[in-house]
Amino acid sequence: MRWLINLVNSSIGKKLLMALTGVAMTGWLVAHLAGNLLIFVGAEAFNAYAEFLAKQPWLWPARLGLLGIFLLHVGLAFRLTWENNRARGNDYEFKDASGASYASRSMIITGILVIFYVGIHLADFTFADKSGPFGLYGLVVETLAQPLHGLMYLGFLALIGYHLSHGLQSFFQSLGLHHSAYTPHLKVLTLLASVGLWLGFSSIPIYLMIKGGL
Repeated sequence: MRWLINLVNSSIGKKLLMALTGVAMTGWLVAHLAGNLLIFVGAEAFNAYAEFLAKQPWLWPARLGLLGIFLLHVGLAFRLTWENNRARGNDYEFKDASGASYASRSMIITGILVIFYVGIHLADFTFADKSGPFGLYGLVVETLAQPLHGLMYLGFLALIGYHLSHGLQSFFQSLGLHHSAYTPHLKVLTLLASVGLWLGFSSIPIYLMIKGGL
């Protein structure tokens, strides 16, 4: 057990744990997108899916688990950033950190913006009033059909796609999968996965802005 504690307390252990929590959230994004795409089918299918989820006893435990993973990911990100900044007093570590300084800074900045987006998303859809005649479907359509709101979501989705692309690459590096023979292929795969999720989520506000509401 002590080796596990030592691993988690090490820089490598923190990076690995942050990578694993990131992959877990990516898996949730895939499932979330699959449900959201029902918006293209219509109100009946989308609301039936939402009502099915709302009736499941595991929904809130799953949400709390996801929240825990999210908070752990964020906490590790800030902790590693602080440790990296402190380590720059050492010449060798500074040289090592400087090579990844842009990526590190961009990840923490996009990460903060993603946190802001999550708050907006929860306020708009999870905790908002869904008692209208079209239920959650109507709420989503009327919200994202507004050009200002729809464009804001597209901007945040682009940030998530960028963050995800770099995060998935970091995941493979944390596992030690870094070699000139296959790293370029892994970069292409992570880019395709990120672009695929970005296109999937972005298609919804684009469609609803063109559709113009209910």
